Amino acid sequence: MSRTEDTEHTLVFVDMLGFAALTEKFPTRLIDTSNEQFKGTSTSPASNQFNRFNRILEVSVQRQSLYGRVRAMLFSDCAFLEFENSLLASLTATELIRDFILEKVPVRMGIGRGTFYPFKFSTDITDSTIVTRSLFVGTAVVRAHAAERCGGKGLRIFVHPSVTPELAVVRQRIKTIALVTSFKDAQWELDFLYEPRPAQEKPAPEEADQDLFEAVQEMKDETMPTKAKRHYIETIKAMNRMRKENNRPPIISHGRRSRQSSR
Repeated sequence: MSRTEDTEHTLVFVDMLGFAALTEKFPTRLIDTSNEQFKGTSTSPASNQFNRFNRILEVSVQRQSLYGRVRAMLFSDCAFLEFENSLLASLTATELIRDFILEKVPVRMGIGRGTFYPFKFSTDITDSTIVTRSLFVGTAVVRAHAAERCGGKGLRIFVHPSVTPELAVVRQRIKTIALVTSFKDAQWELDFLYEPRPAQEKPAPEEADQDLFEAVQEMKDETMPTKAKRHYIETIKAMNRMRKENNRPPIISHGRRSRQSSR
């Protein structure tokens, strides 16, 4: 028997990369600065990145609410966003990752489709306890999370095989790029570079792409462990594969300002 509650949904799972290490490096929310000429207090880099992460998500949710129902589960350094179809999920994900990159917030995403059962979202406050509940289950939850954790590195959007039946519709608006290494939980990723625009619209896609490449390059701190730097190296490689799919020359990143390859 078919039940309405079993209708499939598409979920986007968003996870902030490297936040555990950043929090260990800056364990307090505020940092006091003092020398002979100045005393002050500022929020830590970990707190600033956390605030940017949540602000970007909240703006996206507010924007999506203008077009219909939207449900978001935001907690700590990750989030689930629920959509009725994979096209809307994909459009939102590509827009989100561009916003995250430009704001220097490293994230990786997974998209999965399946069942989704939201049971309870509430906060109970008494004199001695605070209990916040975000109770939801379903195959879409498992699959979106699995896609994000598939094994691919970098600031990218990985697509779970469960989305395959809707890929034809997604591809009417967004290119899907076959992964160089295919994983059990993801064989495709979404092209998140800027779409072609009319000549009078600014910035032009070429300039906008350059901004994305530069932002990724600036996030790659040379003092990072090799494992962490690999995320940014793999992001640049993936973005150049997207450039190729869009018939644009690759961009060689050397910080400010990246340049196109002459090849």
